[in-house]
Amino acid sequence: MHFLKVSLSFICMALISACANQKLVDEIKIVQSIGYDLTDHGVKSVVLYPIFEKKNESQLQILDTSSNSYYDIFPRLNTKTNEPIEYGQLRMVLFGKTYSEKGIDSVIHSLCRDAKIGSRIHLGVAERDASEILTASHKYKNPFYISGMISQNIAHGNLPRVNLQEFLFDHYGEGRDPFLPYLILERGNIKIDGIALFSYDKLITTISLKEAFILKMLVDNSKNGSYMYPLKGAKSTLNEFILLHSIGSKTKFTVDHILPNPTISIKVKLYLQVKDVPEQINLTRGGQIRGLESTIGSYFEKEIHSFISLCQKNKVDPIGFGDLVRSKSLDWKEKDFYAAYEQLKTNVKVDVHIIQTGVGE
Repeated sequence: MHFLKVSLSFICMALISACANQKLVDEIKIVQSIGYDLTDHGVKSVVLYPIFEKKNESQLQILDTSSNSYYDIFPRLNTKTNEPIEYGQLRMVLFGKTYSEKGIDSVIHSLCRDAKIGSRIHLGVAERDASEILTASHKYKNPFYISGMISQNIAHGNLPRVNLQEFLFDHYGEGRDPFLPYLILERGNIKIDGIALFSYDKLITTISLKEAFILKMLVDNSKNGSYMYPLKGAKSTLNEFILLHSIGSKTKFTVDHILPNPTISIKVKLYLQVKDVPEQINLTRGGQIRGLESTIGSYFEKEIHSFISLCQKNKVDPIGFGDLVRSKSLDWKEKDFYAAYEQLKTNVKVDVHIIQTGVGE
Protein backbone atom coordinates (compact mmCIF):
# COMPACT_ATOMS: atom_id res chain seq x y z
CA MET A 1 0.00 0.00 0.00
CA HIS A 2 2.81 2.38 0.90
CA PHE A 3 4.50 1.66 -2.45
CA LEU A 4 1.22 2.35 -4.25
CA LYS A 5 0.81 5.71 -2.49
CA VAL A 6 4.37 6.74 -3.29
CA SER A 7 3.91 5.73 -6.93
CA LEU A 8 0.67 7.68 -7.21
CA SER A 9 2.36 10.72 -5.66
CA PHE A 10 5.12 10.66 -8.27
CA ILE A 11 2.60 10.24 -11.07
CA CYS A 12 0.57 13.21 -9.81
CA MET A 13 3.69 15.35 -9.49
CA ALA A 14 4.70 14.47 -13.05
CA LEU A 15 1.26 15.34 -14.37
CA ILE A 16 1.21 18.64 -12.48
CA SER A 17 4.69 19.46 -13.76
CA ALA A 18 3.70 18.62 -17.34
CA CYS A 19 0.62 20.81 -17.11
CA ALA A 20 2.64 23.65 -15.61
CA ASN A 21 5.22 23.45 -18.41
CA GLN A 22 2.51 23.41 -21.06
CA LYS A 23 0.92 26.47 -19.54
CA LEU A 24 4.28 28.22 -19.44
CA VAL A 25 4.91 27.55 -23.15
CA ASP A 26 1.49 28.96 -23.97
CA GLU A 27 2.18 32.15 -22.03
CA ILE A 28 5.56 33.21 -23.43
CA LYS A 29 7.18 33.99 -26.78
CA ILE A 30 10.07 31.53 -27.24
CA VAL A 31 12.58 33.22 -29.55
CA GLN A 32 14.53 30.68 -31.59
CA SER A 33 16.24 32.91 -34.17
CA ILE A 34 17.39 36.52 -33.97
CA GLY A 35 19.03 38.84 -36.47
CA TYR A 36 20.98 42.10 -36.12
CA ASP A 37 21.33 44.77 -38.80
CA LEU A 38 23.02 48.15 -38.86
CA THR A 39 20.85 51.16 -39.66
CA ASP A 40 21.50 54.88 -40.03
CA HIS A 41 20.27 55.40 -36.48
CA GLY A 42 21.62 52.33 -34.71
CA VAL A 43 20.55 48.69 -34.66
CA LYS A 44 17.57 46.86 -36.11
CA SER A 45 16.71 43.48 -34.65
CA VAL A 46 14.34 40.80 -35.93
CA VAL A 47 13.24 37.75 -33.94
CA LEU A 48 11.52 34.59 -35.11
CA TYR A 49 9.32 32.62 -32.73
CA PRO A 50 6.65 29.92 -33.04
CA ILE A 51 3.04 30.13 -31.94
CA PHE A 52 1.84 26.67 -30.99
CA GLU A 53 -1.66 25.97 -32.26
CA LYS A 54 -2.03 22.19 -32.13
CA LYS A 55 0.19 19.30 -31.10
CA ASN A 56 3.33 19.31 -33.29
CA GLU A 57 1.95 22.25 -35.28
CA SER A 58 3.05 25.87 -35.08
CA GLN A 59 3.00 29.12 -37.01
CA LEU A 60 6.10 31.29 -37.24
CA GLN A 61 5.85 34.92 -36.25
CA ILE A 62 8.29 37.75 -36.93
CA LEU A 63 8.84 40.73 -34.67
CA ASP A 64 11.26 43.61 -35.19
CA THR A 65 12.41 46.73 -33.43
CA SER A 66 15.09 49.39 -33.73
CA SER A 67 17.29 51.12 -31.18
CA ASN A 68 20.43 53.20 -31.00
CA SER A 69 22.04 50.41 -28.96
CA TYR A 70 22.11 46.62 -28.94
CA TYR A 71 21.57 46.46 -25.18
CA ASP A 72 17.90 47.44 -25.00
CA ILE A 73 16.70 45.37 -27.97
CA PHE A 74 14.86 42.78 -25.85
CA PRO A 75 13.09 45.34 -23.62
CA ARG A 76 11.92 47.13 -26.78
CA LEU A 77 10.71 43.87 -28.34
CA ASN A 78 8.88 43.11 -25.11
CA THR A 79 6.80 46.28 -25.50
CA LYS A 80 5.36 44.85 -28.74
CA THR A 81 3.92 41.59 -27.38
CA ASN A 82 1.15 40.58 -25.01
CA GLU A 83 3.37 37.88 -23.52
CA PRO A 84 6.97 38.02 -22.24
CA ILE A 85 9.82 37.15 -24.59
CA GLU A 86 12.17 34.34 -23.60
CA TYR A 87 15.29 33.22 -25.46
CA GLY A 88 16.39 30.12 -23.54
CA GLN A 89 15.82 28.00 -26.67
CA LEU A 90 17.69 30.33 -29.01
CA ARG A 91 19.27 28.29 -31.83
CA MET A 92 20.38 30.88 -34.42
CA VAL A 93 21.96 34.35 -34.31
CA LEU A 94 22.37 36.00 -37.71
CA PHE A 95 24.29 39.20 -38.42
CA GLY A 96 23.80 41.50 -41.39
CA LYS A 97 26.91 42.15 -43.46
CA THR A 98 27.33 45.82 -42.54
CA TYR A 99 26.72 45.02 -38.87
CA SER A 100 29.43 42.33 -39.06
CA GLU A 101 31.87 44.73 -40.72
CA LYS A 102 31.44 47.19 -37.85
CA GLY A 103 32.00 44.48 -35.23
CA ILE A 104 29.87 41.92 -33.39
CA ASP A 105 31.77 41.81 -30.07
CA SER A 106 28.96 43.37 -28.01
CA VAL A 107 26.54 40.61 -29.03
CA ILE A 108 29.14 37.84 -28.64
CA HIS A 109 30.14 39.11 -25.20
CA SER A 110 26.51 39.19 -24.12
CA LEU A 111 25.83 35.67 -25.43
CA CYS A 112 28.79 34.11 -23.63
CA ARG A 113 27.80 35.73 -20.31
CA ASP A 114 24.16 34.63 -20.47
CA ALA A 115 23.54 31.32 -18.67
CA LYS A 116 20.31 30.84 -20.65
CA ILE A 117 22.20 30.64 -23.94
CA GLY A 118 23.63 27.28 -24.99
CA SER A 119 27.20 27.21 -26.26
CA ARG A 120 26.24 25.18 -29.33
CA ILE A 121 23.88 27.68 -30.92
CA HIS A 122 24.74 28.61 -34.49
CA LEU A 123 25.91 32.00 -35.73
CA GLY A 124 25.98 33.27 -39.29
CA VAL A 125 26.44 36.27 -41.58
CA ALA A 126 23.92 37.39 -44.20
CA GLU A 127 24.97 38.70 -47.60
CA ARG A 128 22.82 41.78 -47.04
CA ASP A 129 20.45 42.14 -44.08
CA ALA A 130 19.81 39.46 -41.49
CA SER A 131 16.15 40.49 -41.46
CA GLU A 132 15.90 39.57 -45.15
CA ILE A 133 17.09 36.00 -44.49
CA LEU A 134 14.90 35.50 -41.42
CA THR A 135 11.85 36.84 -43.23
CA ALA A 136 12.53 34.41 -46.10
CA SER A 137 12.74 31.51 -43.61
CA HIS A 138 9.14 32.20 -42.57
CA LYS A 139 7.80 30.15 -45.49
CA TYR A 140 9.53 26.96 -44.30
CA LYS A 141 7.33 26.91 -41.16
CA ASN A 142 10.27 25.55 -39.19
CA PRO A 143 11.84 27.72 -36.47
CA PHE A 144 15.04 25.65 -36.67
CA TYR A 145 15.37 25.69 -40.46
CA ILE A 146 18.52 27.85 -40.71
CA SER A 147 20.30 26.25 -37.75
CA GLY A 148 19.39 22.84 -39.16
CA MET A 149 20.75 23.85 -42.57
CA ILE A 150 24.08 24.79 -40.98
CA SER A 151 24.26 21.56 -38.93
CA GLN A 152 23.52 19.50 -42.03
CA ASN A 153 26.25 21.22 -44.06
CA ILE A 154 28.78 20.69 -41.28
CA ALA A 155 27.96 16.98 -41.14
CA HIS A 156 27.44 16.39 -44.86
CA GLY A 157 28.98 19.35 -46.69
CA ASN A 158 31.92 21.73 -46.88
CA LEU A 159 31.36 23.73 -43.69
CA PRO A 160 33.97 23.26 -40.94
CA ARG A 161 32.63 22.69 -37.44
CA VAL A 162 31.45 26.06 -36.13
CA ASN A 163 29.08 27.20 -33.38
CA LEU A 164 29.14 29.72 -30.52
CA GLN A 165 31.62 27.62 -28.55
CA GLU A 166 34.02 27.33 -31.50
CA PHE A 167 33.63 31.03 -32.31
CA LEU A 168 34.45 32.04 -28.72
CA PHE A 169 37.58 29.87 -28.76
CA ASP A 170 38.83 31.51 -31.96
CA HIS A 171 37.61 34.98 -30.99
CA TYR A 172 39.17 35.22 -27.54
CA GLY A 173 42.10 32.86 -28.06
CA GLU A 174 45.48 34.19 -29.14
CA GLY A 175 46.86 33.41 -32.56
CA ARG A 176 43.67 32.61 -34.46
CA ASP A 177 40.65 34.30 -36.04
CA PRO A 178 37.01 33.17 -36.15
CA PHE A 179 34.80 32.42 -39.12
CA LEU A 180 31.07 31.91 -39.69
CA PRO A 181 28.74 30.49 -42.36
CA TYR A 182 27.79 33.01 -45.06
CA LEU A 183 24.15 32.95 -46.18
CA ILE A 184 22.52 34.46 -49.25
CA LEU A 185 19.11 34.52 -50.91
CA GLU A 186 18.96 32.81 -54.30
CA ARG A 187 15.64 33.27 -56.08
CA GLY A 188 13.92 33.63 -52.74
CA ASN A 189 15.53 30.55 -51.20
CA ILE A 190 18.10 30.61 -48.41
CA LYS A 191 21.48 29.21 -49.41
CA ILE A 192 24.81 28.72 -47.66
CA ASP A 193 27.24 30.33 -50.09
CA GLY A 194 30.55 30.10 -48.26
CA ILE A 195 32.29 31.34 -45.14
CA ALA A 196 32.76 34.81 -43.65
CA LEU A 197 36.29 35.39 -42.33
CA PHE A 198 36.79 37.69 -39.35
CA SER A 199 39.67 39.54 -37.77
CA TYR A 200 38.83 39.61 -34.06
CA ASP A 201 35.13 40.59 -34.25
CA LYS A 202 35.00 42.31 -37.64
CA LEU A 203 34.08 40.75 -40.98
CA ILE A 204 36.98 41.12 -43.41
CA THR A 205 36.15 38.99 -46.44
CA THR A 206 34.23 35.93 -47.60
CA ILE A 207 35.28 32.70 -49.31
CA SER A 208 33.39 30.27 -51.54
CA LEU A 209 32.26 26.77 -50.60
CA LYS A 210 35.12 25.50 -52.75
CA GLU A 211 37.59 27.35 -50.52
CA ALA A 212 35.57 26.26 -47.48
CA PHE A 213 36.51 22.67 -48.37
CA ILE A 214 40.18 23.65 -48.12
CA LEU A 215 39.62 25.32 -44.74
CA LYS A 216 37.68 22.32 -43.46
CA MET A 217 40.52 20.05 -44.55
CA LEU A 218 43.02 22.15 -42.59
CA VAL A 219 41.15 22.86 -39.35
CA ASP A 220 38.77 19.93 -39.06
CA ASN A 221 38.11 16.77 -41.04
CA SER A 222 36.88 17.14 -44.60
CA LYS A 223 34.65 14.06 -44.25
CA ASN A 224 31.56 14.24 -46.48
CA GLY A 225 32.75 17.39 -48.22
CA SER A 226 32.63 17.55 -52.02
CA TYR A 227 34.85 19.21 -54.59
CA MET A 228 34.74 19.71 -58.36
CA TYR A 229 38.25 18.94 -59.60
CA PRO A 230 38.96 20.56 -63.00
CA LEU A 231 40.69 18.48 -65.62
CA LYS A 232 43.95 19.95 -66.89
CA GLY A 233 43.28 22.60 -69.50
CA ALA A 234 39.53 22.14 -69.19
CA LYS A 235 37.06 24.90 -69.78
CA SER A 236 34.29 25.64 -67.29
CA THR A 237 31.80 23.04 -68.45
CA LEU A 238 30.35 20.42 -66.13
CA ASN A 239 31.62 17.55 -68.27
CA GLU A 240 35.24 18.62 -67.82
CA PHE A 241 35.30 18.19 -64.05
CA ILE A 242 35.60 15.22 -61.74
CA LEU A 243 33.30 15.23 -58.71
CA LEU A 244 35.25 14.22 -55.60
CA HIS A 245 33.65 13.15 -52.34
CA SER A 246 35.80 13.24 -49.21
CA ILE A 247 35.74 10.14 -47.04
CA GLY A 248 38.00 11.87 -44.52
CA SER A 249 41.27 13.72 -44.01
CA LYS A 250 44.07 14.08 -41.48
CA THR A 251 46.31 17.14 -41.29
CA LYS A 252 49.58 17.49 -39.41
CA PHE A 253 51.32 20.83 -38.82
CA THR A 254 55.01 21.18 -37.95
CA VAL A 255 56.57 24.50 -36.94
CA ASP A 256 59.98 24.54 -38.65
CA HIS A 257 60.97 28.10 -37.76
CA ILE A 258 59.46 30.80 -35.53
CA LEU A 259 60.80 34.33 -36.08
CA PRO A 260 61.78 36.50 -37.88
CA ASN A 261 60.58 34.33 -40.77
CA PRO A 262 57.97 31.80 -39.57
CA THR A 263 57.91 28.52 -41.52
CA ILE A 264 55.31 25.77 -41.15
CA SER A 265 55.09 22.38 -42.84
CA ILE A 266 51.64 20.98 -43.60
CA LYS A 267 51.08 17.31 -44.38
CA VAL A 268 47.61 16.22 -45.44
CA LYS A 269 46.26 12.73 -45.97
CA LEU A 270 43.10 12.98 -48.04
CA TYR A 271 40.84 10.00 -48.65
CA LEU A 272 38.52 10.42 -51.61
CA GLN A 273 35.79 8.75 -53.58
CA VAL A 274 35.46 9.67 -57.25
CA LYS A 275 31.73 10.13 -57.77
CA ASP A 276 31.49 11.17 -61.42
CA VAL A 277 33.99 11.46 -64.27
CA PRO A 278 33.76 12.41 -67.96
CA GLU A 279 33.26 9.51 -70.35
CA GLN A 280 36.78 9.82 -71.77
CA ILE A 281 38.36 9.09 -68.36
CA ASN A 282 38.91 5.40 -67.55
CA LEU A 283 39.61 4.60 -63.90
CA THR A 284 39.32 0.82 -64.00
CA ARG A 285 43.10 0.30 -63.89
CA GLY A 286 45.27 0.72 -60.80
CA GLY A 287 47.96 2.66 -62.64
CA GLN A 288 45.47 5.25 -63.84
CA ILE A 289 44.09 5.66 -60.34
CA ARG A 290 47.57 6.17 -58.88
CA GLY A 291 48.29 8.76 -61.55
CA LEU A 292 45.10 10.60 -60.71
CA GLU A 293 45.97 10.50 -56.99
CA SER A 294 49.27 12.19 -57.75
CA THR A 295 47.78 14.94 -59.94
CA ILE A 296 44.95 15.63 -57.48
CA GLY A 297 47.49 15.81 -54.64
CA SER A 298 49.57 18.38 -56.56
CA TYR A 299 46.42 20.34 -57.37
CA PHE A 300 45.37 20.57 -53.71
CA GLU A 301 48.88 21.61 -52.69
CA LYS A 302 48.52 24.63 -54.99
CA GLU A 303 44.98 25.32 -53.75
CA ILE A 304 46.13 25.28 -50.12
CA HIS A 305 48.98 27.68 -50.93
CA SER A 306 46.50 29.93 -52.73
CA PHE A 307 44.10 29.90 -49.77
CA ILE A 308 46.88 30.71 -47.31
CA SER A 309 47.98 33.61 -49.53
CA LEU A 310 44.40 34.93 -49.52
CA CYS A 311 44.40 34.82 -45.71
CA GLN A 312 47.76 36.59 -45.50
CA LYS A 313 46.63 39.28 -47.94
CA ASN A 314 43.52 39.95 -45.85
CA LYS A 315 45.42 39.67 -42.53
CA VAL A 316 43.15 36.93 -41.16
CA ASP A 317 44.24 33.66 -39.58
CA PRO A 318 41.33 31.17 -39.59
CA ILE A 319 43.76 28.22 -39.68
CA GLY A 320 45.39 29.32 -36.41
CA PHE A 321 49.02 29.56 -37.54
CA GLY A 322 49.68 32.06 -34.75
CA ASP A 323 48.48 29.58 -32.14
CA LEU A 324 50.68 26.86 -33.64
CA VAL A 325 53.78 29.05 -33.39
CA ARG A 326 52.75 30.26 -29.91
CA SER A 327 52.69 26.65 -28.69
CA LYS A 328 56.35 26.28 -29.69
CA SER A 329 57.64 29.62 -28.39
CA LEU A 330 58.27 30.80 -24.82
CA ASP A 331 58.26 34.50 -25.69
CA TRP A 332 55.62 34.57 -28.45
CA LYS A 333 53.92 37.92 -28.93
CA GLU A 334 50.81 38.22 -31.06
CA LYS A 335 51.76 41.65 -32.36
CA ASP A 336 55.21 40.48 -33.51
CA PHE A 337 53.88 37.35 -35.18
CA TYR A 338 51.23 39.13 -37.23
CA ALA A 339 53.67 41.85 -38.21
CA ALA A 340 55.54 39.03 -39.97
CA TYR A 341 52.41 37.08 -40.99
CA GLU A 342 52.55 38.04 -44.66
CA GLN A 343 56.10 36.64 -44.82
CA LEU A 344 55.06 33.30 -43.29
CA LYS A 345 56.19 30.41 -45.47
CA THR A 346 54.47 27.05 -45.77
CA ASN A 347 55.61 23.73 -47.18
CA VAL A 348 52.57 21.71 -48.22
CA LYS A 349 52.35 18.03 -49.07
CA VAL A 350 49.01 16.38 -49.88
CA ASP A 351 48.88 12.59 -50.04
CA VAL A 352 45.68 11.53 -51.84
CA HIS A 353 44.17 8.07 -51.54
CA ILE A 354 41.27 7.18 -53.83
CA ILE A 355 39.37 4.54 -51.87
CA GLN A 356 36.48 4.08 -54.29
CA THR A 357 35.95 5.36 -57.79
CA GLY A 358 32.16 5.00 -57.91
CA VAL A 359 32.41 4.42 -61.67
CA GLY A 360 31.54 0.77 -61.95
CA GLU A 361 34.37 -0.90 -60.08
